[in-house]
Amino acid sequence: MYLVTFRLAPGEYDAEFHELNDAIQAAAEDTEGYLGKRTWHAPESEEVLVVYYWESLDALESFGADADHERAKQRWTEWYDAYEVTVTEVVETYGSGFGDDASPLV
Repeated sequence: MYLVTFRLAPGEYDAEFHELNDAIQAAAEDTEGYLGKRTWHAPESEEVLVVYYWESLDALESFGADADHERAKQRWTEWYDAYEVTVTEVVETYGSGFGDDASPLV
């Protein structure tokens, strides 16, 4: 499994941002190998972390070629004050107590 962590400092969102963001999420969900996402908001700042879960690097790369996703990457300065993307390969997961919400894996 691969995690893509999108760390962002939000700027000003307009209607075009929301439309494009919805299209990108739909494209992710339609990509074979997409497993889900989680979003966290930092309590002490405006910073947001969005973690996307992917079954394989091939699935992630397939999504990365989506035209709406490419367009959004070119326009990030219009909507974010800063961003950072980290791609991580998951070697192992374990734990207890989170129930069905532990991870988006099926």
